[in-house]
Amino acid sequence: MVTVTGVIDYVRKTAPSRSARPGRKLLMSADSNNAGPPRKLRIPWDISEWLDKPGLLARITEDIDSLEWNNPGMVEFQRANPNFQARFLLILVTYAYALGVCESEEVAEVFYRDTELRRRLHGQPPSPKAITRFRRENRGLLKWSITQAIKHALRSRFELGDATLPPGLRKMLSDAAATRIDVGRHMDRSVQAE
Repeated sequence: MVTVTGVIDYVRKTAPSRSARPGRKLLMSADSNNAGPPRKLRIPWDISEWLDKPGLLARITEDIDSLEWNNPGMVEFQRANPNFQARFLLILVTYAYALGVCESEEVAEVFYRDTELRRRLHGQPPSPKAITRFRRENRGLLKWSITQAIKHALRSRFELGDATLPPGLRKMLSDAAATRIDVGRHMDRSVQAE
């Protein structure tokens, strides 16, 4: 079982000393000094409870922009498919899933409701059908990007900085990302069945 105090203890043991990282708090002191049984870590369905929406969107965009968009294969694919905007889709779907919005039609609507997202992404949002197809064809990439978003929120919430996360926690975050993708798939199927 992953516990808040267990994560904090692990980070304390493996992180550089505070003197090596001046000006940065290592941990949230209230959780590290609690007496009593350890609390189980619960990841909120809407991770903007841990990291504000502008910060969350900025981190998602940074992670996605760090990918090799100038790869010759990707450039050729984009040239052959000018209407397919992989970066746009990846940012939109990752951001929506991080907010707990998983049904494809609602994911498309996130674009219209979020002014910061519209400022960062230009053009028309994809159709629900295109979002469903993107999710199915890019599950691994989407799982990675959602996991990264959850990691950023966790690091922000517990002031963990760049400390290495324990393997059990990394798996828990990856599973949380996969769950969101699966929920989106099931929600889309239920909408199609109606």
